[in-house]
Amino acid sequence: MRKLPLATLAAALVLSATASATSLELPKGFYATDVNGQPVSAHATTLELDAGKQVVTLRYANPYIGQRNLHETVVSKPIYVVFTTDGQSNYNLNADIPYHLKDAKAFAKKPKFTIQQDDQQIAYQAYIGNGAVTALLAD
Repeated sequence: MRKLPLATLAAALVLSATASATSLELPKGFYATDVNGQPVSAHATTLELDAGKQVVTLRYANPYIGQRNLHETVVSKPIYVVFTTDGQSNYNLNADIPYHLKDAKAFAKKPKFTIQQDDQQIAYQAYIGNGAVTALLAD
């Protein structure tokens, strides 16, 4: 039996892990606070995911210029997004981000977005703020 050098074995493991990597791309205006209960950088635009059920906690946050040129940042309550990944595909969260402050405030209360897997829309559940607890208790 031929033994492989440790460096070759390590490289093979990294390549096999990379080949089955799954990620979620976030659009500008959205940031994640955690994935499956594990904190992530608020600056991350790509989230690495495992295969299976995912719970991604997001927030919508965007700066706007309001009346009298005052800057205002619109921030949503936490949005808990639940969906399932296959462990091999890449996913994108897509949203039409509003341009006007009034529209942004309405959007923050009830964000509308889709999640796509390789350009195909997938099913997901989204719960906002305390609505997550209410919805889960109702199940």
